[in-house]
Amino acid sequence: ENIIVDDKRGNDMIQIKIIGLGSASLLTDFSKIPSASRKDLSSLGSILFEMFTGKCPFKRESGSDFFEEQNSRKSFMSRHQLLTILTTKVPLIFAKLTLDLMEAKGSLRVFQTAKDVENEMIGLAMVTNLGYTMSKADQEANACRLQFPQGKIYGRDSQLADLMDVFSRIGKSGGSRVVLVNGHSGAGKSTLIKHAKSSLKDSNVSFISGKFEQLQQRRPLSAIDAALAEYSDEIVRQGQQKVLQVRKSIIEVINTDVGVLTECFPCLSKIIGTTTTAPPEVHFIAAQNRFKFIFQMFVRAIATTSNPLVLFLDDLQWADELSLRIISALIRDTENTGFLFIGSYRDNEVAPSDLLPILINELETSKVQVTNINVSSISKEDVNNLIADTVGMPQRLTKSLSDIVYQKTSGNILLVAQFLESLLDEDLLMFSLDHSTWMWDSKGIDAREIADDAGVLLSKKILQLPRGCQYGMKLLACIGSKCDASTLMFIINKGKDLEESIAGKMLDFAIDEGLLRKEGPNYVFVHDQIQQAAYSLIPENERGSLHRQVGHLMLKSLTENQDDGLFFTTVSQLNQGEKKLENDDERLYLQKLNLRAGEKAMSLAAFSIAASYLKAGIDMFLDNHWDQYYDFSIELYSLYAEAEYSICRFEEV
Repeated sequence: ENIIVDDKRGNDMIQIKIIGLGSASLLTDFSKIPSASRKDLSSLGSILFEMFTGKCPFKRESGSDFFEEQNSRKSFMSRHQLLTILTTKVPLIFAKLTLDLMEAKGSLRVFQTAKDVENEMIGLAMVTNLGYTMSKADQEANACRLQFPQGKIYGRDSQLADLMDVFSRIGKSGGSRVVLVNGHSGAGKSTLIKHAKSSLKDSNVSFISGKFEQLQQRRPLSAIDAALAEYSDEIVRQGQQKVLQVRKSIIEVINTDVGVLTECFPCLSKIIGTTTTAPPEVHFIAAQNRFKFIFQMFVRAIATTSNPLVLFLDDLQWADELSLRIISALIRDTENTGFLFIGSYRDNEVAPSDLLPILINELETSKVQVTNINVSSISKEDVNNLIADTVGMPQRLTKSLSDIVYQKTSGNILLVAQFLESLLDEDLLMFSLDHSTWMWDSKGIDAREIADDAGVLLSKKILQLPRGCQYGMKLLACIGSKCDASTLMFIINKGKDLEESIAGKMLDFAIDEGLLRKEGPNYVFVHDQIQQAAYSLIPENERGSLHRQVGHLMLKSLTENQDDGLFFTTVSQLNQGEKKLENDDERLYLQKLNLRAGEKAMSLAAFSIAASYLKAGIDMFLDNHWDQYYDFSIELYSLYAEAEYSICRFEEV
């Protein structure tokens, strides 16, 4: 409001004028009020910050609106936040001047008068080669940020060697058919596997992956569907000749039953093409056996000794029963030597009575060769190695910091990373522009208390984001670990009645903070614990309403996108908001949606999931439902009985 920029001078020069000086302190040469002078110089620093970056340097009130222009003027952001924002816009020397003027924490230079500032600026103008300075800006900016090493893992030499040994035997007789990677959340299971995957880059091995989700356990075959979508896209990218080659291989072994595959996995239509005839209807038990056999033959067709296939499915502890049965059948198929399955799971989140440990035990007692890999916390030495590489300092100098970090985190790799980020935000760890090195407050860090998991740290980090960004992250957390941008923006727009261009910028803050990332058209949580942290911020008494709101908005989008996976997700969302139903018509409508979901699940032979949808519909009945909705009640109860019978839960029939 107090800066006027004149850029209509007809050349490359612009003129900037600062007005509104009536609010400044009046200081004469004889004035002895240094505090007033320093307050004005600090304000000048704030003005320069906003001129350079277009952002306000003051802390945003917790939960402030995304669109609020007025921020709390009580204190600055952390030094790390200020420096990170500045160095994306200006070279380090100008960032240092601005922070010194603002007297940000860690600044050693304190300007007493405007003459001091003028002399500093004249000095910078005389010694600075602007072209050279600008060319080094990116390099200097990276030097003052935490640079977590990419493509390097710590304390995993033996586990990586085991994986590489398995990879070397893919497609050969006697090799392992399954690798199971277990460990606690945040230990680095997925990172280990993805690191090993890079060794297959120039080979003829196809590596595809999917992920099961805690909030989508009623969506059958979700992770396998995601993996096959990845496979289909890769084949299409290789060109029409490759598509025709793969299509021929599949058709030769499946013949006219390809419709069974494309009905369950529409993504395969990109390779196989669309079928004009639907597969013949058979009884549900027969359908399950038919599907298992056809899928087994399909994998044989695309996984050969000359072109092996690796299927990696993450978070098996959340897998649905049908997926686990399909995986077990693939692993036991001894005629397919070109297939390797890799699964990861949290061993502390499965009970002995769960299906996953039962299937694992069955595999281990059979003739299937299983490679088990445990991923635990890293050692104190590895933590020091990681921190030294991150801050670009010798290990002997970072030991005092890493010892405290290890004591606080016990070597959980995710917790280590989030703890370091939190120290930056609290100015307990900072990059000194005066000494060009990292410095830390050992006593302050030692006194810092943290929870046993990264969830609390992540929740605090999310709460520092603008309220609109928090809202978007909560909606995404309700849906799952990822969601395509168009669906998510549609839900955000309708939920908050926002313009599309504004809603599209909401989640940029979370991306900048490393909480979300864009993968193609999708917004994705960087880690499960971030999703869980975002979801935990929704008060329990509000979750039902939010799920119901998300479900209704997703239901509207189904008219244009009749995707079965999205339909299952939609009905699950509405079921979680069932207690918020307002009238009998709405209840009946949701019951019919559950019947439809049950029928779809039964057609996929996902009997447990079908039973859960049908039971949800039954539980919504009021006492007089036999009088009011007799035919519908018979239909719902009959299908539910058949689903329970199919999985041998006869007591429910």
